[in-house]
Amino acid sequence: MSRHAARELAFKFLYQQEIREDQFDKQLEDFLKTQSIRDKADRAYFEDLVQGVRKNRSLIDQVISRYLRGWTMERQLLIDLSILRLAVYELLFDVEVPAEIAISEAVIFANEYGTDQSRAFINAILGSVEKHEEKQVQPEPKEDDA
Repeated sequence: MSRHAARELAFKFLYQQEIREDQFDKQLEDFLKTQSIRDKADRAYFEDLVQGVRKNRSLIDQVISRYLRGWTMERQLLIDLSILRLAVYELLFDVEVPAEIAISEAVIFANEYGTDQSRAFINAILGSVEKHEEKQVQPEPKEDDA
């Protein structure tokens, strides 16, 4: 499995979470039973993504809302919203993922799972987030910097 595949599973889980009524932990347990994530690093990456979005959802939604022109969060398609939440999480909190990768992956998911308008919409929102928002975490100093 690759990071792309782990990211795609994270997006699918986040979408599933939107449409199912049961608890997060139960959903995660059930989801992982149906998926084959053999590599420990990929599983850890997947779990970091879904837990990160969960823990920071309020802030992520505030950021997304700032760039919705004439729309509300409630009017967004759940597919698009799940893609946006994952990508905004990476843009704001994941210092290892370059912005270009987070945006590119989101656009790929929008093309595959969204509507005809999803790609342009998601690309525009994420472009604004990249341009106007700052990382919420600072990278750990490298040993050379000490």
